[in-house]
Amino acid sequence: MKLLRGIVIVCLLCFNLFAQDRKPENGGLNVLVLGGTTFLGPHLTNELLSHGHKVTHFNRGNDHGVSFPQVEKLQGDRYGDLEALKGRKWDAVIDTSGYLPRVVEASSKILAKATKHYTFISTISVYANFNQPSIDEDSPLARLKDPHQTEEVTDEAYGPFKADCEKVVKAYFPDHSLIVRPGLIVGPYDSSDRLTYWVRRLANGGKVLVPNTPNEKLQLIDARDLAKWIVKMVEEQAVGTYNATGPKEDLNWEKFINECRRFARKPVDLVWANEQFLMDHHCNNWNKLPLWWPSQSEMTGLFRIDCQKAQDKGLSFRPLSETIADTLSWDDQRADRTMRVGLGHEEEDTLLNQIMNE
Repeated sequence: MKLLRGIVIVCLLCFNLFAQDRKPENGGLNVLVLGGTTFLGPHLTNELLSHGHKVTHFNRGNDHGVSFPQVEKLQGDRYGDLEALKGRKWDAVIDTSGYLPRVVEASSKILAKATKHYTFISTISVYANFNQPSIDEDSPLARLKDPHQTEEVTDEAYGPFKADCEKVVKAYFPDHSLIVRPGLIVGPYDSSDRLTYWVRRLANGGKVLVPNTPNEKLQLIDARDLAKWIVKMVEEQAVGTYNATGPKEDLNWEKFINECRRFARKPVDLVWANEQFLMDHHCNNWNKLPLWWPSQSEMTGLFRIDCQKAQDKGLSFRPLSETIADTLSWDDQRADRTMRVGLGHEEEDTLLNQIMNE
C-alpha cells in the first residue's frame, strides 16, 4: 500500500509540473516575467493576457496593489532565492527587474536552457555620451569609472550596470535575446512622478513656473505602447537591440506644456523662467523640474535618441493627450498623493515672487 501511495504521489507531481508548463489551450505562449508588479510590469502582463498568453510572475510577493488573479505567482528573490525557477520551462522570459550583472547572471544560468527567447528591459542610460544628437544602437556604451564600484545602483552607476547586464544576457542567450533600451517611460502606474508632476501641476492651475526653453526637445514613451510593442516582438521571437522611445513627431517643451495645459481644471498663468535664473536657484536637475535639462548641459542628447530601428519593427505611439489624460485620472485615484519630485508649493511661490520683483 505504501509503495502504491508513493507511485500515485510521484505521478501527481509529474502531472502538476506538466500542467504548469503546458501550452495555453488557445495556442498562446507560456511567458515568465521576472518582476511584473511595478509600472511597466503590469502593462506587460495586461498585454500578454489580452493576447491569450499564459503568464507567470517571479518576484518577492509584493503586488504593489496591482493584482492579477489569473497569473501564476512564483515567490523568490533574485538576490539569493531562485529555487522556484528550477525545473521549469517557458516559451519566453521577459526580464523587467535586472539591474546588477551578478544578479542577472544568477538567473540566466537557470533560464538558459529553460526558454527559447529572452527579453531584457535595459535603458538608454547605457550610452556613454549624451552630449550628441542621434544616438543609435551602435553608439558607445558607458563603463563604470571605478572598477571596484559597490553594487549600489546610483544615478551614475545605473547605466554602466545595465550595459554590463546586457553583456551577460547576450552571453547566455547569444542567438535568442531581445535587448530593449527604453527612454523615459511615462503613464499610469509611474511612481517616479516625472511626468505626473507637470500633469498635476498644470491641472491645478494658477501661476506655474516653466523653463523658458520652448524649443528644447522632449522624448518619452507611454508604458502601454512600449508593452504592446514588446509583446509583439516576443510573439515574433525577434532578436537584437533596439532603442525604444517616442513620439514619432518632434516634441518640444512648448508643445508639451500646452498639451498638459489643455487638461487644466483652473485658469493657468505660465511664468517662463530663463535658464540662468533656474540654474542660479539650483533647479537644473530632475528633482526640481522633472524632464528638463538646460540647453547648455551635457545631457541634451538624452531626448534625441534614434529609434527608427524599432519603428521599422512596428513601434507606434498613442497621442500625447491620451497619455496625459490617463495619467491625470490615475493620479486622482492614488492612495498616496505625495509628489516625489518637483517644486513644492512654497518653493515655487518663492521663485515666482523673485521673478515678478526683478
